[in-house]
Amino acid sequence: MSPKIKMVLIIFVSLVLLVSGCAITYQVKNNNIVKKATPIAIEYFKSKYNVTVKFTDSQVFPGYIDSKVVLYGYVEHDENETFSIAINYNTYEVNYVTGPDWMFESD
Repeated sequence: MSPKIKMVLIIFVSLVLLVSGCAITYQVKNNNIVKKATPIAIEYFKSKYNVTVKFTDSQVFPGYIDSKVVLYGYVEHDENETFSIAINYNTYEVNYVTGPDWMFESD
C-alpha cells in the first residue's frame, strides 16, 4: 500500500471516529437532560393535576433554537389521554403543558 493511500485511510478513519464520538457525546447529554427532567414532570403532574403519568417519548431542542426538552406521554391506565410537557433544561422550570381538556378545567 502506498504512503498516500495510507495517509488518506488514516485521515478518513480519524474523521469517522471524531464524528461518531461527537454524536455519542450529544446523545449522552440529551439522555442526561431527559433523566433530570422526568422526575420534575412527574411531580408537576402529581401536584398540579393529581394524576400519575407515563412517558413514551422525548425531544431535546438545541440551545440555539430553544433550551427545552419536551416529554410526551399519557395518563396512567388510559393511553388515549395523551399530554406533553416542556421544561427549560437550563432552569428545569416547566414552560408549558398540553393535554386533555379535563386536566385544565380546574386550573
